Amino acid sequence: MSFIGNDNLQTLLNGELEVIKPFDPTRVKNGAYELSLGAEVFLTDSEKRSVKQLLENEMIEIRPGQFALLLTKEYVKIPNNKIAFISIKAGIKFEGLINVSGFHVDPGFEGNLLFSVYNAGPSNIRLSNGTAYFPIWFADIDQDYQDYKGSHEKQKRIPDGPVKALSQGELASPNVLSKRIEDNKHLKTKIEWVVLAIFAGMVALLVKVYTDSSKLKDAVEYGYKQKATEIVADSAIMEMKDSISMLNKKIDSLTLSVRRKNEGTK
Repeated sequence: MSFIGNDNLQTLLNGELEVIKPFDPTRVKNGAYELSLGAEVFLTDSEKRSVKQLLENEMIEIRPGQFALLLTKEYVKIPNNKIAFISIKAGIKFEGLINVSGFHVDPGFEGNLLFSVYNAGPSNIRLSNGTAYFPIWFADIDQDYQDYKGSHEKQKRIPDGPVKALSQGELASPNVLSKRIEDNKHLKTKIEWVVLAIFAGMVALLVKVYTDSSKLKDAVEYGYKQKATEIVADSAIMEMKDSISMLNKKIDSLTLSVRRKNEGTK
């Protein structure tokens, strides 16, 4: 098996077989043809979880930890005596975009190519409709194969199967999990502060209750002493009043006796 170089690739792709449509001769570089992003894409973090139709030159963003289905703009026909190999341009790979859908195209395949990709990088990856991202190489094989009969035969749109598979619930991406862990840390910290505040409040309340009870005890003792003093004073005053009353009676009796005695003398 040998790979086809630039000159022969130009002849193959620009010949009667129409291996690639539409064909742009300037896209033949380094023994490969650079395919471009088409108008159909599917992003796993899209709100409606549905295939999106892009306008000309419209841009999409694949967020970290998210998958995407990307359909090429070009319609490809692989001759029965050829096999093709596909990849993503290095500049996009360095940003973290990984092709997870496979790396070859079978002899006899016909249709738009579907790339399933994953953003393993730390930042959003931006792609635009009509821009070349996907190199494809062709190699000769030593015999003709029968026509391709796979599930992607004459594919012109993103099939429902992969869309459904990537739409089952929330995608547990590393970024999402990291955010959840971070949120849980914040929640744990908040709970710890709340518990600490409650504990501090309970301690303050106990101190206040102890202080108030101590003050209440002192007040009761003080009131008791004051009352006892008042009772003793009242008792002494009553005794004094009784003594004064008895003394007044004796004075009155003595005065009466003196008066009578004086009257008898006269």
